[in-house]
Amino acid sequence: MAKLEHTLNRVRQIMTPWSMRRPPGHEEAHKAGTFLREVVFGANDGLVSNVSLVAGIAGGTANSNTVLLGGVAGLVAGAISMALGAYISTKSESEFRDSEEARERWEIIHMPNEERAEIRQIFREKGLSGPTLDAVVDQITANDDQWVRTMMQDELGFSDLPPRPVFAAALMGGAFALSAFFPVVPYLFLDGNPALLASVGMTATALFGMGAWRAYLTNGKVWRKAIEMVGFAGVAVIAANLIGRLVGIGIN
Repeated sequence: MAKLEHTLNRVRQIMTPWSMRRPPGHEEAHKAGTFLREVVFGANDGLVSNVSLVAGIAGGTANSNTVLLGGVAGLVAGAISMALGAYISTKSESEFRDSEEARERWEIIHMPNEERAEIRQIFREKGLSGPTLDAVVDQITANDDQWVRTMMQDELGFSDLPPRPVFAAALMGGAFALSAFFPVVPYLFLDGNPALLASVGMTATALFGMGAWRAYLTNGKVWRKAIEMVGFAGVAVIAANLIGRLVGIGIN
């Protein structure tokens, strides 16, 4: 009796959703991780691409209105492009996931023995055996939705969070637009080199902050992550400005 109770407790422990067993304070980090890719990708691209665009135009012309127009155009075009790209890629991922889920459901109905054997193999590789393995397999295969969910995650490697195309598009486009505004702001109030220096300075500060945020979420080293992002952007700005100067000289 005691052995059976031990086995059942072990099964309950294994089957308990991970979200219910996270240590205090971990929930926020997990939620942040679900949109970290979109925010970091969109924000980083917005900052680096638009400050490079602004620096390139500023290298070719001293007209601040031209630089401002180019920066705003880059912001709008980039935000739309990033949002559409995120939507299409996430929707494609969602459609692929749906097709794989439909296939798994068909296999559970028409090939239950083979699918049950796959479940057994999955949990055997996790270190289970004997009565505990039998109990887990019985528990999972007793419910088709749970069975499919397990196959999707443990056999095919899909996340337990389904893709959300509209959310991903809004997040990616919004992050890009907000970040791309930083390099443009100084040109609303300043001209020439002071505007360019302020643009680069504001962008570097934003990149440093985003690098620190990345380090916080991933338990990395703040200075290393922050300097890494600022350093890469610095190379892009210098290259763009030099090319802009060469093109400006060639045109003039």
